Amino acid sequence: MKNWLKILIIATLFINSFGFGFRASAQISAYNIQVEDIKNGYATLKWRTNEAVKSEIYYGLDTQNLNKKWSNNNYKRNHQANLYGLEEDKDYYYQITLYSRSGEKLEIYTRSFSTDDMEDTVAPSFLEADIIQTIGNTVALSWEANEKVKTEIHYWKKDDYSHKKVKKINSYKIYQEYFLYNLDEYSKYYIRVVIKDKAGNKRSKTFKANIYEEFDRDSELKIRNIKPLNSNTDLISDKQITIKFKSNLAAKSYIKYGTSPNKLSNKVYINDKKRTTNHEVTIEGLNPNTAYYYNIYAGEAIYRKKTSVKGLSFVTKGEVLGVKETAERLDSDHDQLSNALEMAIGTDPYDPDTDNDGYRDGTEIKNGYNPLGPGKWDNKIEFFYGKPRIDLAHEQIKAIELKEALDKKIKYIYISPQTWHMLVNAYVYGDYPSGAIIMYVKLNGQTVHPDINWHTWKDSPDYLKYEKYIK
Repeated sequence: MKNWLKILIIATLFINSFGFGFRASAQISAYNIQVEDIKNGYATLKWRTNEAVKSEIYYGLDTQNLNKKWSNNNYKRNHQANLYGLEEDKDYYYQITLYSRSGEKLEIYTRSFSTDDMEDTVAPSFLEADIIQTIGNTVALSWEANEKVKTEIHYWKKDDYSHKKVKKINSYKIYQEYFLYNLDEYSKYYIRVVIKDKAGNKRSKTFKANIYEEFDRDSELKIRNIKPLNSNTDLISDKQITIKFKSNLAAKSYIKYGTSPNKLSNKVYINDKKRTTNHEVTIEGLNPNTAYYYNIYAGEAIYRKKTSVKGLSFVTKGEVLGVKETAERLDSDHDQLSNALEMAIGTDPYDPDTDNDGYRDGTEIKNGYNPLGPGKWDNKIEFFYGKPRIDLAHEQIKAIELKEALDKKIKYIYISPQTWHMLVNAYVYGDYPSGAIIMYVKLNGQTVHPDINWHTWKDSPDYLKYEKYIK
C-alpha cells in the first residue's frame, strides 16, 4: 500500500474517532454554580450550562427532605433562582435538575450553603398589638410580631414627655404581654411599644390609655356569667359542649373535667397564650346522655391573682328511653320553652300562656316570673312533692342515674315523655327508690304516687300489696 493511502486511512480513522468523542462529550453540563446575596430570608443561586435547558431546584434543611421547590420552564444558558423562606443560622441543601430540548435529564449532586451570616435589613412587623385591659391604674398590653423580637415600652403622661419612662424586655419572643403598674390616676397616658429584631431593625406602635382610679391590690380575681347554667341549651349537644364565662381581670384559664366528681382526669386549656376577660372553649368527643363534672381555673392575672370555681356539671344530650334529642327541642306552643322543659316545670307544653295572665310562659321564665301564677319564679317555689326546684343540670344527672338503673333491670320499653318526667320527679323530689320505679314500669302503676312522697306512700295499703316485688 502506498504511503499516501496509509496516511489518508489513518487520518480518516482519527477524524471519525474524534467525531464520536465530541458527540459523547456534548451532554448537559453545569458550571459556575454560586450562592450569593444571602439576606432577608432569601438567597440568589446562579449557574451556567453548556446549552439551553430548563431547570428545577429542590432545597431544604434535610438532605432526605428537600421540601421547597423552584422551577423555570424557559430554555436558557444563564440561570438565576431566588430561594425564599430561609431561616437564620441554618445549613441548607439544594439539588439542581436540568432538562434539555432533546429530553435529556441531569441531576447535579446535592450541595449546601449556610445562613449563619445572613443579612437582615427588614424591620419586623406587628401582626397584632392591643391593650387587653385598663383597670384602675394598671394597663395590660399584648403584641405579636412576624419574627422573634425584644421590646422596649416607652410611656409618659400627656404633655409630660420629659418624664418618659422605659421598660425593657430583653428576651426574644414572637408573642409577649406586659403589665404597666402604678400609673397616676385621673391621667391620660401615651404608650409606645418598640420591637427590635436580632439585626437591630425596629418598628413601633403607640397607644392611648385613660387612667381613672387606683387599683386595689386586695381585689380578687372573680369568675362570673358561666354558661351553660343548665342542659336545656344549644351550647350542649350529644357529643360536645361550649363553655363560656367572664373574668373581672384579664387572665389565662383552663378546665378539668371527667365523668366522676372525684376524678377530673381531662384538662383543656382555654387561653394559655393570651390573657382575656372573655373565655370560651368547646370540648368535643363526649359521650351522649352522660353526666360530666368540671372545675374552672383562672390565673396569671394582674398581681398574679388566681381563682377557681369547682363542683360544676352538665349532661350531654341524647336518647332517653325512646325520647330523642329532637323531641327535647320540640316547642309545640311556640313559647320559647321546649315541651320537655315545660313538662318538667309543670307548665302546659300546648298552651303558650299556662296561667292566662297575658304573658307567654317563656317570657315569664326569661324575666324571672312564675308562669304558673303570680309572683317571681325562683328555686324557692315548691316544685314537686313540696320541694323547691333544683338546678336542671343536677336534675338531669339524677335522671340518668334512674335510666341506668332501669336499663339494668328492664329490656328496652317505650315510656311516654309525660310518664318519664313523672318518674324522674318521683326519684328526684319524692325520694322514691329505683326499685319502686322499676316495679311501676313492670306493673304499670301502683308503686309510685305522683303527689305523695315515698316515705308516706310506702305505708299505704296500695303500696304494701306490691312491696314483695320490690328488691
